[in-house]
Amino acid sequence: MKGKLPALIAAGILIGAGALSAKSTKFGGMVLDPERFQNVHSYCVQVQDLGNYYAGMVKGFFSEQRKADSLVNELPWKQVSDCSQADAVMTFQFSEASDYGEASGGGNAAGGSIAPAAGGAIQQTFFQVTLIVSNPSDRKPIYQVQGDRAPERGERALEKTFRKLAKDLKSRE
Repeated sequence: MKGKLPALIAAGILIGAGALSAKSTKFGGMVLDPERFQNVHSYCVQVQDLGNYYAGMVKGFFSEQRKADSLVNELPWKQVSDCSQADAVMTFQFSEASDYGEASGGGNAAGGSIAPAAGGAIQQTFFQVTLIVSNPSDRKPIYQVQGDRAPERGERALEKTFRKLAKDLKSRE
């Protein structure tokens, strides 16, 4: 019996640690301030620091999301236009990279495929977006998530990022 007690304690610790890590892997993003994250009910979007190109992508994404059944409208948070009235400020960081893939015979150069390379490979642009939710008063990050890479359109990368945010918000309920 004495030899089994340490083994039972060790097993309990491992099970507890496994349960904690399983719970934390549920989130696609990182909750940096759990208390503030729980208290977010409204947000505003800031694009001033992005430059015209990426700010246009964000504005285009949100204008596409005006439909009642859209991804942004699925969020339990309400979007407000005045950041002084918001519980959180949402900002975005874009990264862009080019990679080569096999030519499929379809598509067009305007969609992000730049030029065929030797061997029929096509250079394609990929976007990745990091969304940061911050406290409006001190700009300290509350939550951060990075979406998966998306070819051709930054709006598609924004959609992938918002899907992770929506999943995280649903799992916290």
